[in-house]
Amino acid sequence: MGCLMGLLGIGCQPALASPTLTTMPSSAASNLPLDGEGSASSRIIKVATLEADTENTTGMTLTISSGSISKSGGSLIPFQVVTVTSGAAPPTSGTFTVPTGNNYALITNQSGLVKRDVYIYYTPGSLQDPGRYDGAIILSITDNP
Repeated sequence: MGCLMGLLGIGCQPALASPTLTTMPSSAASNLPLDGEGSASSRIIKVATLEADTENTTGMTLTISSGSISKSGGSLIPFQVVTVTSGAAPPTSGTFTVPTGNNYALITNQSGLVKRDVYIYYTPGSLQDPGRYDGAIILSITDNP
């Protein structure tokens, strides 16, 4: 957004920069344990660290999708997501309150940098189909009005 400055001496405020989001996948994100050989257990795995920043004085909203880990012709493995302050202890299963398929939202109410670790919670099948599974997490960030 530009600014017109002319003979009237009108100044202008610079437009606020859009919020920024930087993600760093964890090493575990591409090698999730899936069990599936007659037994299975629930897993809580750190999949990324993120940094979200805004200059907006009313803060920002970070939205993270949940879904399923899947393979063609295989059984779906639903997962939930949650974030914790970067470097904090991993969450417990009770922390994952947003159901699979719904978006998790982190809402701040002031400007500044937020550092968070992203975790997923899932339970593979006890007889999970072997093979390569894929999944995706979609992140979006917007300034609050």
